[in-house]
Amino acid sequence: MRLQSVGIIPARYASSRFEGKPLVDLLGKPMVQHVYESACRAETLDEVIVATDDQRIYDAVTRFGGNVQMTGECETGTERVAVVAERLNCDIVANIQGDEPLLKPAQIDLMLRPILDKPEVQVCTLKQRVKTVVDYRDINVVKVVTDLHGDALYFSRASIPGKITETELHKFPVYRHVGLYAYRRAQLLAFTRWDRTPYELAEGLEQLRFLENGVPIHVVETDTPLIGVDVPADLERVKQILEAL
Repeated sequence: MRLQSVGIIPARYASSRFEGKPLVDLLGKPMVQHVYESACRAETLDEVIVATDDQRIYDAVTRFGGNVQMTGECETGTERVAVVAERLNCDIVANIQGDEPLLKPAQIDLMLRPILDKPEVQVCTLKQRVKTVVDYRDINVVKVVTDLHGDALYFSRASIPGKITETELHKFPVYRHVGLYAYRRAQLLAFTRWDRTPYELAEGLEQLRFLENGVPIHVVETDTPLIGVDVPADLERVKQILEAL
């Protein structure tokens, strides 16, 4: 029987670094619309839903004909995704960040295929090669180390693995984590019931809760560059790229 997969885009209006980010205009469309339309073109998703607790976002998604559901207040995007997932009858849930307007449908498909094809895979995410020492040392660039089978050993804001110079970056597999996830629905709902774990709290990275509870995270490499919109200054770079497409 074919597994049913749903992409959920958590979107909140309030943000300390960029209030109203999902609704910011990008070439005549709100940013959340760019993400939604890209996700709808993914071959592996049967449905796409925006999850929000803000009426302004709800109304904007409705205006462009998108599928949207209201949630209550949630501490994290993962919790917001889980609130909607609990209402659904599906097998796989993709957590798609609403601030990634350059996201390609093929990247979503790349992330979902292992979890759709291999029953043992419970959680899957993406990684991208780190190419500069600046990114390698940046605590805002989350690094991931994987084993020989592609499963995550650890995620960290620290410069891992080891101390690597500019000339060594091409020799050693240094990767940044791309914060998109695919989960089996039951595993996602279990995750939200677990207490926060020591390394999760130390790093400020909630995906470590899976590893600390013994749930492997499979990690797939993507070559396609992504630029998340974290602050207003990121907008101009994204606009230039979108205009060139």
